[in-house]
Amino acid sequence: MGQDDQRVRRIKQYVLTRLREELCNAPRGAQARLAKRLDVSGAHLSNMLSATPSRQPGEDFRRKVAAHWGFTYAQLEALALGEEPPSSSREPVSGRSDVMPPNLAASAGEYLWMHELPSELRQIVLEQARQHYAFSRCDLPREEWQRILTGLEREALALVAHRTKVDADDEESRAPRRRRARN
Repeated sequence: MGQDDQRVRRIKQYVLTRLREELCNAPRGAQARLAKRLDVSGAHLSNMLSATPSRQPGEDFRRKVAAHWGFTYAQLEALALGEEPPSSSREPVSGRSDVMPPNLAASAGEYLWMHELPSELRQIVLEQARQHYAFSRCDLPREEWQRILTGLEREALALVAHRTKVDADDEESRAPRRRRARN
């Protein structure tokens, strides 16, 4: 078996393992939403993630998943193979820092998200962590990235709870009040 075949197999295995981890604690319907977001059929995704997969993640699918996780394909390959990302992928893309240093990327890949946090806010938490790196230019140890992600996640959950309360209070204040007749 060629070295390239082994590389591709390791990348495929990484993608499948990480997708399974992402979906294992996700709320009901998360797999269908992910399939829609990746523009693949639910059956195709299900076949890849089953205990006895009948499909493998092709390059096009792996590229979609890399974008879903906020990586370039080169960064995904490097992460899957335990290598340093190529220097060309370290440059910011369109003004936004897409750089994710190896320890942050590994921590984000292993992080067990609270199921109450919507996926849109998870992406914001990851972007905040990336911004932390963009300003410090220091790839911290994995444990420190885990603490940072936990703190950012807690702040996002507090924001969700606050917005829910404010929205409920607003709804209550907008409800028509019944007038009582005077006796």
